[in-house]
Amino acid sequence: MFKRLLMIRMSIITWILLIFFLLILEVIHQQKLTPGQLALFSVNSFLFGYYFAPLLNAQKTRVANLITVARQEETTILDILTQSHLLGDKRRHQLKIRLKVYLDSVIGNVGVRADNPYYDELLYFTKKEEEGDDAQVMSLIYDRVSKTQANRDTMNNLFATRVYSHEWLVAFVLFSITLFFAMQTPVNSSLFFTVMLAILCTGLTMLMIILIKFATLTHKEAKRMWQPLKDLEKEHFDDITEAEVAEARKRIDEFVRESKRATQVHARPAQSA
Repeated sequence: MFKRLLMIRMSIITWILLIFFLLILEVIHQQKLTPGQLALFSVNSFLFGYYFAPLLNAQKTRVANLITVARQEETTILDILTQSHLLGDKRRHQLKIRLKVYLDSVIGNVGVRADNPYYDELLYFTKKEEEGDDAQVMSLIYDRVSKTQANRDTMNNLFATRVYSHEWLVAFVLFSITLFFAMQTPVNSSLFFTVMLAILCTGLTMLMIILIKFATLTHKEAKRMWQPLKDLEKEHFDDITEAEVAEARKRIDEFVRESKRATQVHARPAQSA
């Protein structure tokens, strides 16, 4: 439910909030703030801006770095595809099937890790095929494939860099106090100042929504993170069928399960001893 609300466009949210605050300001009974309340309002507003700005900047930097890493991954995959044109048709097709399976495991996966079984299969295939006339090309592709591990590790670290619960608590407390005092500002039945105050309250709320959208990767800036890889997959893998991809993925998954089962079997005697 919360995710669906975050998918609403910012322009729609802005108009909804503006109308909401205009109605609220017409209903609530505003009071004249005392000098102590004004001092609290001023200090709280300063603290909110001082605390909020680094949080938003950190999340925007995180999204920008994710986009950069995704583009690095795209460049690496594109280089592999370019080198693959020097291979024979059959070997090139087998390489592209494994590359497609690998891409599917990365695109849209916020839990991506450096340890990836589809990467292992791709790496093993390129190393195994280093023979004959294609040896030099496959060796070069092997080097390119190995570079993707660093990209996934960087992605994993960036996805794990989030706003902690206590940071959300402090931000929401400061935001709530600032918004409350802003709404208590007397406008003396002036339509102009009522609209200006509604715009101010809308702006404050929009700042929090922007932070939430960046933190949850639902901001439109974050959504375009995977687009280069999606476009690459669409343009360069049209000769690979879903059946081929599904078969290759199933074979790799079965191999991983068998490996884990064998590891558990070998671990039991050691524990008994």
